[in-house]
Amino acid sequence: MTRLLLAALALVWAVPVAAQSSYPPVDLSSVASKDDVAAAQAVAIAAQDAVASKCAAVPAVPSMETVGGSPGTDIGQCRPVNSVQPRITRSVAFTTGSAGTVAVTWAALPSVPLVFPIPNVANAATQGALCYPVVGTITTTGATIKCYTTQSVTVSILGAVVAPITTAGAGVTGQVLAIPVS
Repeated sequence: MTRLLLAALALVWAVPVAAQSSYPPVDLSSVASKDDVAAAQAVAIAAQDAVASKCAAVPAVPSMETVGGSPGTDIGQCRPVNSVQPRITRSVAFTTGSAGTVAVTWAALPSVPLVFPIPNVANAATQGALCYPVVGTITTTGATIKCYTTQSVTVSILGAVVAPITTAGAGVTGQVLAIPVS
């Protein structure tokens, strides 16, 4: 084994270095120089500045989606390629407390929204909870939600029946959708 290793090393040292490489030399004459790259970058930046100067500033919420907005009101405004359309609706998860109420908050909206609480219905429930926004609590940044569930009562003639929805819905989970009025 040692003889084989020594024979291989002797062969490598015996072959001239120029004969060990079989690749031709690389021609770098067509590669751009640092000055060429800098000039191309300067042209690209000048083109971006020229386009940006012809555009109005991008609003936080597009005019079309604001109160009183109409089609064509955003003409002349440029939006960057990687921009994201701002959301004008909000969705918040909730779980009610022991009194059946919960205060939910969201990022500010441009106007007081319509609020739609949507309770989750448990698979075993015979009737789902009903949830409503509490009158006078809706603002541009939140609302208070009140949920009610069914109540089983016993009536001597009929036996056990489900009464109207009057019990506070403790532990009800769901989503609240807040949509600005247009």
